[in-house]
Amino acid sequence: MEQSKPSAALFDVYLRLRPSASAAGKERFLDVEDTRHAHQLPTHITIKPPADDKRKRAVERFGFTRVFEERCGQRELLESIGILPILEGVLGQPGREGRDGLLATLGVTGSGKSHTILGSKSQRGITQLALDVLYRHTAPTLVDADYSPSAFSSLCQADVSEGHLLTASNFLDSIYHGGDVSYSRAATPGMETSFMSMPAGPRRNIPRVSNLANHPPVEDIEIAIDRDAEYAVVVSMYEVHNDRIYDLLASSSSSAGNKQQQQQQQAKRRALLFKSTEKSPDRKVVAGLKKVVCSTLEEALLVLETGLTERRVAGTGSNAVSSRSHGFFNIEVKKRARSTRGIPVSGPWTSSTLTIVDLAGSERARAAKTAGATLAEAGKINESLMYLGQCMQLQADQAQGLTNANVVPFRQCKLTELLFSNSLGATGGKETGSKKAPQKAVMIVTADPLGDYNATSQILRYSALAREVTVPRVPSVTSQIASASVMPSNLHGHPTGRATPSNNTAAVQEELEQALATIASLRSELEVSQLLLQEETQRRQAAEASWKVAETRIEEVEAEVREEMCEEFESRLALEQRRWRAARDAEMDAQDLHLDRKLEVLTQGMTIYEDETAEKENLVGFEDDGDDGSESDAEREDDILGKAKGGRPNGSRGANADVARLAEVEAENAVLREKVANAERSKEAQRSPSKKMRVLKTPSKGWRGSGVELWE
Repeated sequence: MEQSKPSAALFDVYLRLRPSASAAGKERFLDVEDTRHAHQLPTHITIKPPADDKRKRAVERFGFTRVFEERCGQRELLESIGILPILEGVLGQPGREGRDGLLATLGVTGSGKSHTILGSKSQRGITQLALDVLYRHTAPTLVDADYSPSAFSSLCQADVSEGHLLTASNFLDSIYHGGDVSYSRAATPGMETSFMSMPAGPRRNIPRVSNLANHPPVEDIEIAIDRDAEYAVVVSMYEVHNDRIYDLLASSSSSAGNKQQQQQQQAKRRALLFKSTEKSPDRKVVAGLKKVVCSTLEEALLVLETGLTERRVAGTGSNAVSSRSHGFFNIEVKKRARSTRGIPVSGPWTSSTLTIVDLAGSERARAAKTAGATLAEAGKINESLMYLGQCMQLQADQAQGLTNANVVPFRQCKLTELLFSNSLGATGGKETGSKKAPQKAVMIVTADPLGDYNATSQILRYSALAREVTVPRVPSVTSQIASASVMPSNLHGHPTGRATPSNNTAAVQEELEQALATIASLRSELEVSQLLLQEETQRRQAAEASWKVAETRIEEVEAEVREEMCEEFESRLALEQRRWRAARDAEMDAQDLHLDRKLEVLTQGMTIYEDETAEKENLVGFEDDGDDGSESDAEREDDILGKAKGGRPNGSRGANADVARLAEVEAENAVLREKVANAERSKEAQRSPSKKMRVLKTPSKGWRGSGVELWE
């Protein structure tokens, strides 16, 4: 392949290599090709499979707009990838409308995408550097919405995305109203309600701009602007999570008290639509975004930091802080003609946008060790990146004339629709009646030369502008075919009597060339088939891993449900047992009380029967015996005692009758005593053991005999 700079119609694709902190025990599989001339910049790389690769994969060569090696810094990257011309296009030429721009990063997780776009604690990223350059050159012509109610009102009317515009001071006060620092510069005129009257929420401290990185400096960078126009910068942020668009400035889930509240607030987030609106029929926009008018660099940086705290991140085996969504940072530049003496009224606002995208990194479930919701997020991320790679590969083939397809299938997912809709136009690449030019796009591909070979090679195949597969030929096969084309004669030089092939040399040579061409074609097809098989195998493995995780989760949920049902059943059973025991005890107590009352009534109604008639007869008999009046009282007593002892009374009249009556009375009394004793025993026997235990309250009491009586 000739060492020339590849080009594409939609994207300028740059490759940046990540410097490796420790290379011990790792083999470098990516090499940058040297240029033919010293003044040329590297544009091609070569990747070689690992030495222990059993698949015998071929060496691949990829071409990019430019390759940045490990020693490249943030300032050099800013000046070399074409961001400054894109900024000039967004600001617009004098008297003309600006052109949209797009900057995106693509790569494996942990390859340096977020560092390139957002920087670190010590270095600023492309986003902060671009904002610094933008505000330094537009500061004299910026409209301050805090002190100009008419300008803010006109900005709200000029918005085409059905969004909700706020000034930076009001937005920051609504988020950090409980913080230590009050950022309000002045109350915005025209607001019906003040954010200061909002109810107090969880306290959040406002980030300090002085604590943010300020290196490298960009004071000496110059860009062209329209001096006869005035500008306004409107910032918005959103993310694509699980193929849905969410506003990063609309919610404040990070201020929630605990993880459960954060999850509830995340679940309540409303997904936004990417569509054409009434004011923007020819270009699609994200409708319903919250947008912040930032008049200074400090305000824009604070809004950026606020949005980043809302973005979905999680720790995986490949990256401690891995982005679980594709982040979009929009810098919308509003432009209108400045009022002069000849034209006292300012013109209408025109709009152009610089969109900076931090794409989530592709990852393998086996290396990342993800499960559950994180694994599902990884599946959505890999799927969207696969569609993005297919679109980029197709548009690169179109630019090189390798395919006749006129339409790029960018509507397969939200990510490709957001990236390609305005680049290709509203009709998928066809000319429309819109005067606005398609956006200029730049893609930065990040790669780790010592990282994962399989994942990195897959990203490079999708994103590279040019590609070559070097298939080594097998000399043994060629030599065998070539040697078979000439038949040797006998050792003495005499003819053998067989037909020699000397007359058919041309035909054999032609057949040989055709055979070699067929072999080369088959090998190329075999290599492509092996690559496709590898991709399908990886997808199958990812699907199987997801399936196993789902099965494990189902078993866990089933076990949890069974355990919960068992615990609930046991608690219900114990409750019913206690209720039935209490009811049984109450019923037995009522029966005991009823029986006690019956026995009490029976006992109270029992009296010893005395036969007064017999006593009178006895007295009459006594009187008859002593009618002469000569018998003394002592004699009468002796007669009565004699009757009681069963002896023969002194008097002879009625003696037998008295003895029988007395014996009958004694028998009746004995029967009554036996009934009372039986009733007492029956009462003690029917009393429940629980009641007996309640009677036994002190250690000094105990049971005697069969348990009927208590002894102390």
